[in-house]
Amino acid sequence: MTENNILIQTQALIDEVCSHFEGTSWGKPHWKELKTLQNELTSSCVLAVAGKVKAGKSFLINSLLGVDLAMTGCTETTATINVFKAGKPISSDTPVLCQWLDGTKEWKPKSFLDSLQGTGETTLEIASKIDKLIFYVEGNPLLEDVTIVDTPGIGADVGDEGDAHQIQTDAYFKLRNRHQEDTKSLAKSDSADAVIYLFNTVPTETDKDFITLLNDNGKGLTALNGIGVLSKIDKDLSLLKNVDKYSQSFENELFTIIPVSAAIKKYLPEKERAIELQQELRSGFDSHEGFNLSMDDETSFLDNDLPDCSLSVERRKEMLKSFAKSDLSWSAFKMIATELYYNDVDEALRKLSEYAGIERLRRLIDEHFFDRSRLLRCNKVLSNLMKVISQVQYSSFFIDAEYFARMKQACLEKCTPLEEPYRTMLSQLVGQHVDDLEAVKAAKDNILSYRYRIEQLQSELADINDCYIAYQKMMASKDSFSDEERVELTPLLTAKAVQTDYRQRQKYWTAIANTSVPNSIRQMVAIVAKTRYNNLLNEKEQ
Repeated sequence: MTENNILIQTQALIDEVCSHFEGTSWGKPHWKELKTLQNELTSSCVLAVAGKVKAGKSFLINSLLGVDLAMTGCTETTATINVFKAGKPISSDTPVLCQWLDGTKEWKPKSFLDSLQGTGETTLEIASKIDKLIFYVEGNPLLEDVTIVDTPGIGADVGDEGDAHQIQTDAYFKLRNRHQEDTKSLAKSDSADAVIYLFNTVPTETDKDFITLLNDNGKGLTALNGIGVLSKIDKDLSLLKNVDKYSQSFENELFTIIPVSAAIKKYLPEKERAIELQQELRSGFDSHEGFNLSMDDETSFLDNDLPDCSLSVERRKEMLKSFAKSDLSWSAFKMIATELYYNDVDEALRKLSEYAGIERLRRLIDEHFFDRSRLLRCNKVLSNLMKVISQVQYSSFFIDAEYFARMKQACLEKCTPLEEPYRTMLSQLVGQHVDDLEAVKAAKDNILSYRYRIEQLQSELADINDCYIAYQKMMASKDSFSDEERVELTPLLTAKAVQTDYRQRQKYWTAIANTSVPNSIRQMVAIVAKTRYNNLLNEKEQ
């Protein structure tokens, strides 16, 4: 089944369930929830960005949108839930719509955002009264079908004085506790269709616990809708060699983990400026030893007695000042300066762009989220629809409905000897509130039918997802497959027409699956290919 057919069938199914439930006594309590799901199927999908405070979530939002809207800085800047939607603000002077906890809404200027930086008393008092901030972005293709949510963050280190700041935070409406719960709620599958989770360098137990909570035993965040980002790798490039290990640790919850450096992306100079910086560094340091010594830290770089250096301290200060603002990451400057000092400019910029990782992440987000947003929403709606069906199927009222229906005629007969108006009143109550046996049996059959159809559509979605993941894994590990195999697998795993002997190729990939290294990418792809050919055979024989 194609993706479009799944969407059409899901829409038809939920329309049918809504219509059926509306006309029954047992279905009416769930009808509003079903109408919400009906509307959700065509509404904008939600991509939530989650992670620890100061992990770089807001910078990532800015990078994705290509605008400087999300608040960034070296303090804990996001004290609110920020929602980015397609649209136009009422005025360029008041670009942000503030939705307060009491339900009122108010357009706010940019200066209002600046007041929400940090953990001061005034900031916390204002932020504690805010439900969310809504940013409307005009003409951005990424927001045509997707709403992006920047969550407050978890695991905050509250200032330099630790406990004192934590006490202050708790005094103002337990703000951090509320934000942590808000983040969990936004990122869980009943609110967000997909999640980007940012690790602040090495994954910790806090990350593991949080992602496990989001996973909800496989019902929430999974590889279907989760990507991990290992941020700030400029601080420790040795992290790169552990990325595969981290990805394996979270393989059930996240599709992959991508290393990035927001600072490298932010401070990466244009080629002309890179040439000037390279020339100044090479002419200013007479030896590699002197340059390497200057790169120990910012204090070393600005040392008065730096050996083999003809650059004055003032000039070095100017170099740093012109290179970035006060939020300069020394590790980013060190990496950029080192690459330019030892490499050709083009090669240095290429390597630095690769370290930044933002373009690769953007491509993956486009493919994994934005291009598949309707399927992610479809998956979410089907999961929630199944919850409603289960609630009805296992409710005490519905379980007893058949028994009451069988007793209906006997109850009506018992009303006959009663005096008026009691006879008429009780007869009407029984007739109105106890369903006929045929209607109850038909309802139960319909519930079982709905459940089966949901499971079928979920199975089709799972197959599409398996093919998608297998294709991505194959492309990321091309050396594990021959050219002929890749040519064959590409249309097979991307729902294109396949012209081949299904049975013969099924046998081939079955053999590959049985003989490949256990749990290897090659085995995983072979299992998916075998299953795909089996499905094609079944479709052909029907």
